[in-house]
Amino acid sequence: MSKKFEVGVNQVNKTYAIRSNERDYIQVGCGVSLSYLRKEVDDYSLLLKMEPGSRFPMHGHRGGEQIFVVSGHVQIGEMELHQGDYFFTPLEYTKSLETKDGCTLLVSSTKEVDASRLSSHADTTV
Repeated sequence: MSKKFEVGVNQVNKTYAIRSNERDYIQVGCGVSLSYLRKEVDDYSLLLKMEPGSRFPMHGHRGGEQIFVVSGHVQIGEMELHQGDYFFTPLEYTKSLETKDGCTLLVSSTKEVDASRLSSHADTTV
């Protein structure tokens, strides 16, 4: 039985597992599909699968993204990433993704951080 997500339903306060054979993939482009692992209105974690030679066009987000390369390699703008690499994109980062040989990415959203709030609590002593 696959795990279905309802947008706006708080998944964070529930314990759940999604087995590898239970994932639902959504086709989002030619050779590109995604499977939500966690999803709320502007907060998510997903697996993005890209077939060899595929491209995911530029797009924006309300926050940044954390991208971990599970398998294969991907080009994000000028940056080439390989299996095991991590990439952080800040708010409004708009580069396309492309892969020659295919890849699987773990992508998680990040919400904006108010730096002024952090600096008031940071220990600046050395």
